[in-house]
Amino acid sequence: MEEDRRRSAAFVMSGFKSSPTEATESTPRALLAPPSTNRHADWRRLPDAAVARVLDRLTVLDLFRLGYLFSPRWLHIWRLLPLYLHDRQFTTPPIPAGNVAQAITNVLELHVGNGVQFVPKQGGGGGGGHGGNEVAAPDGGGGGGGHGGADDSSSDEESGLCDEQTTRWSLEQLNRWCAALHRGRARVIVVANLHLPGYPRFPQALLDCTSLLELHLFFFTVEAYRIDRLLVLGLYSCAWGLGMIDRAIHRESEIRELAIDGVEGSTFRLADTRLQTLRMYENQVGTVAVDNATRLRKLHMHHTWPSRISINGAPRLRKIVSLDLFTTVLEIQGIVIKAGMVEQPPEIRSVRYLGLRVNYTTMVDMLPRQIEQILRSFPRVKSLKILRCDDVTQAEGLLQWNDAHYDGNNFFDGLECFNYHLRWIYLTGFRGGKCEVALMKAMLDKASVLTQLRMEYSTGSLPQLTLNQLNLSLRNFKLHTPNGAVRGDLVSFVAADASGSCVRLAV
Repeated sequence: MEEDRRRSAAFVMSGFKSSPTEATESTPRALLAPPSTNRHADWRRLPDAAVARVLDRLTVLDLFRLGYLFSPRWLHIWRLLPLYLHDRQFTTPPIPAGNVAQAITNVLELHVGNGVQFVPKQGGGGGGGHGGNEVAAPDGGGGGGGHGGADDSSSDEESGLCDEQTTRWSLEQLNRWCAALHRGRARVIVVANLHLPGYPRFPQALLDCTSLLELHLFFFTVEAYRIDRLLVLGLYSCAWGLGMIDRAIHRESEIRELAIDGVEGSTFRLADTRLQTLRMYENQVGTVAVDNATRLRKLHMHHTWPSRISINGAPRLRKIVSLDLFTTVLEIQGIVIKAGMVEQPPEIRSVRYLGLRVNYTTMVDMLPRQIEQILRSFPRVKSLKILRCDDVTQAEGLLQWNDAHYDGNNFFDGLECFNYHLRWIYLTGFRGGKCEVALMKAMLDKASVLTQLRMEYSTGSLPQLTLNQLNLSLRNFKLHTPNGAVRGDLVSFVAADASGSCVRLAV
């Protein structure tokens, strides 16, 4: 149970933005000392603003050990700063793992200034203490924060987990944390229950905290009480009663960003609300219906592949990730978008970023036509991401530098996005199959304003011989393609593995 929960939390948190707490771990020690040329200077007369800048860079333990050196008023100055806190800050110098939860409690109850933000960082490993829970939290603003121990290089479909310190806590400590957060006017809270069995009830009183803007919970029972006054809400593998989701997305709800998983049912319907971003993780729904969602800008579906997506009125929608071309039917304004359709498809001209999930083995030669038809409905796409979800079969085989192109290639002719807008193509989950390279070349023939094509693959999954063949194939392709941008070296080709290592091809 614990390992499954840990992986689930890591996958979600790999998408969070970086936390300000990381500045306390990465700043070189030489930058933390007050600058001086006078060894007898009286540091205790530093102005409060200068002291605040120094204290803001110190880890919690260093702050309590050294803060008094900079000003006799250091505690007062610290209390006026926003507090970003995660459990890894208690490892240097180390204290017993079983004492970390109580140390967090002490710090929270001591810090009574404005704008406390509770950001304990998730990890792995062991530790003593009570019960068995783990706190994981990003700092926010707009639904993002730290990585919670996840692998930074994780793709949308894969994630790793770093082995860091675990903070074990009891429900009694959680209640004390929440009380301190209420008094400290917390703005962002993320808590993951990775160890306690079942779904303990999250303290409802914290939702009375009028400063709270963003809440992410993993493996808790959550009530609908005042949930709709938040700006960002994330419920991951949580238990909730009837009406919770309806309350979160009703017309008067304040929620701007909603992230959920575990939803089951025939239809998830999103209508005229203030919601701007919807993230769905591992939901079992038949249809996702977007009806007159005038403020919706981002629709993310991670491990959520409904049988149908219906979009009727989303004038500000800019990003869709990830649309499965094999299992999901796309319907726009009541018209199903499919390869070979005769009528002119309806358009959503606001979309700039489109992510597709494809199965080369089952779609084979129909794949280029299906992608072409989808792109006719999104004529202003600037960034196209195509994720391969299947392995290279023996029938497909790995690429060779002299593989034949599609016969009589007339794919992607007359596409507005290919002619005027498409700048970046990402082939993720790249495995070096013949079908992948054939599709790549078909797109490169017509993408006249493209600036980069990037192939991303798992570390060790692409043999060096295959990379060499890919390099030769692209160099040969550049000599024969009708696309002047490719022939003129205006398009860069990059192969990147999950570790971040990149190599430019065809140079």
